[in-house]
Amino acid sequence: MDWQLLLVVVFVMLALLYLGRQTLRAWRGKGAGCGGCKCPGTTSAPNATAETLVPLEQVRLRRR
Repeated sequence: MDWQLLLVVVFVMLALLYLGRQTLRAWRGKGAGCGGCKCPGTTSAPNATAETLVPLEQVRLRRR
């Protein structure tokens, strides 16, 4: 086996292991944060009276 082919096989195996590890971490849902960063999640609901970027009065559907 050529050394280049061996190197490619090693990198492909490492990539597959990485993808498998990330998939398992996503399925397990470890941590309370949004992803796998283990940051603390928010415990309160978002504020309903919070100011938005576009006022709700100006939001509407346009017909084309």
